[in-house]
Amino acid sequence: MILMVNCSYKASDSNTQFFLELLKEKLDGETRIIPLKKVLSGGFAEFLRDLEAAEAFVIGAPLYVDGLPAQAVKLLELLLECDKSPLDRKPVYVVSNLGFYEGEQICNLFDITANWCARMGMTYGGGIAIGAGPMIRATKGLPLHQDIEKGLHRLADHIHRGEAMGNYYAKTVIPRAVYLQAAHMSFRKTLKKNGNR
Repeated sequence: MILMVNCSYKASDSNTQFFLELLKEKLDGETRIIPLKKVLSGGFAEFLRDLEAAEAFVIGAPLYVDGLPAQAVKLLELLLECDKSPLDRKPVYVVSNLGFYEGEQICNLFDITANWCARMGMTYGGGIAIGAGPMIRATKGLPLHQDIEKGLHRLADHIHRGEAMGNYYAKTVIPRAVYLQAAHMSFRKTLKKNGNR
């Protein structure tokens, strides 16, 4: 079984959930996606049992202030307090996205996760960084995201083999200027919706 945790505050209606679902489609066998909110609100013991039984662990998280969301950090801290021996060398992978165009900004999140894996005695298997996350989700089905698909297939292949792949910074073919214009339009629409001008 592959265990995934969605660390987005938006949970099921998030870009993180969207990308975890895309990865799940590429994996064979049982795969579970658990919202972190469920884990932290009384489901930690069950989550820990599932994690110990899992072949691999996938952390899905949006980039928050150049790192993991606070609730994801809380999960990592809780796991540091547990008996680490059942998790020894278990592979950990990351699926991360952000609203900015450049996925390279996710490098700190990858470093944080790799350092945590070292402290846990787990194996950091790498991750995929996806910039322009909201637009990727909004344009699903268009032939614009071959590199993201390639990265997710590559990640699924390494998860199946239990091997590290390093970090993959997926590129979109949406021009940066088009992305920025769409982002500004969306931002202005949200401001008006919330009573601002």
